[in-house]
Amino acid sequence: MTYHMKKTASRIGFALAITLPLAAAPAVAADTGMKMPAAKRVAATAGYRFELAAPAKSAGGGKSLVSIRLLRDGKPVTGAIIIQSRADMSPGGMAAMTAPIRSLGEQPPGTYRFEIVNGPVAHGVDDWAVSFSAKVQGVAQTVSGRVIVRLSP
Repeated sequence: MTYHMKKTASRIGFALAITLPLAAAPAVAADTGMKMPAAKRVAATAGYRFELAAPAKSAGGGKSLVSIRLLRDGKPVTGAIIIQSRADMSPGGMAAMTAPIRSLGEQPPGTYRFEIVNGPVAHGVDDWAVSFSAKVQGVAQTVSGRVIVRLSP
């Protein structure tokens, strides 16, 4: 194969990769030996989302109690294991400002409670981003999400 033919074949392959619908991408990937973990991850975790279950409550001493619901297609997901959580002030442009966050368990079922120690960091009412990663039974991939919550010291 000449250099010109290789370049043309490369361009055609590139054009095909761009114009293929997303549903066809895994089949093309299988034919070419490429791996498509991101496509599988999106499909497996589609329909999951985190939402604020109730307004945050001040627990005194610079601590706030936050209740988060994990939903799949609008229905509560019970028994999830929260493997990672983070509270930061990224909504105010200060992502480096973080606060300790501690899980308080699941109560009621499908609602996950957390204590955020935001008092020493913030001196007024501010919006905080609370990010989560959870393992859900029967789902191989990690479910991740983010909720914006208004916290007061």
